[in-house]
Amino acid sequence: MSYEACFKTLPIIETNRLILRQITKSPEDGRDTLEYINDFDVYRFWGLYDEGNDPDGCHKPKMKTDLDYHYKATMEEYKAKRELTWLMEEKSTKKVIGEIVLYDFMLKKQADIGYRINKNYWGHGFATEAGQAMLKVAFELLGLGRLQIRCFSNNYGSIKVAQKLGFKQEGLIRQGVIINVVTDYYIFGLLKEDYDKNPIGDDLVKIL
Repeated sequence: MSYEACFKTLPIIETNRLILRQITKSPEDGRDTLEYINDFDVYRFWGLYDEGNDPDGCHKPKMKTDLDYHYKATMEEYKAKRELTWLMEEKSTKKVIGEIVLYDFMLKKQADIGYRINKNYWGHGFATEAGQAMLKVAFELLGLGRLQIRCFSNNYGSIKVAQKLGFKQEGLIRQGVIINVVTDYYIFGLLKEDYDKNPIGDDLVKIL
């Protein structure tokens, strides 16, 4: 499957504990995604809310209640060929526990990885497991030459995920911009030549 083909049909990916798939308009997807999208502990690191300029928390985003909210936003980016977003569905429960995104494509050779997970599932390796799937997709399916992860300097969970995936810390950006927030953030990078030394096997990630 080529880069262009992924923007026509998003491949389904299977890992040990997860099915990574495209969002649907089902009420279940709506409820599960709103559960983590509306959680401050999750969105505080997504670049949508500048808590540094809101010390009293008076201007936090309003709670989203429309079950189609995330479906509409996600599919708009997908149809515009700006983002590839996979929901993380836990196999054992069929519950959507988060999502992982490839975005900011540059010359069809570089992209960023972003991920957000329901905090009830933090610390269990789900982001790393989904991240391995993205490495396989990016380097073996899409033909990218570089992946990067940008994360707030105080987002220790994301820093650990980047390190576990083999990314190298390439720099600290001081007072840079992530979407709508000015903050210090790290850039982690991984090249295809790095990946080729230790590729993700089919026993860990299957592209269906």
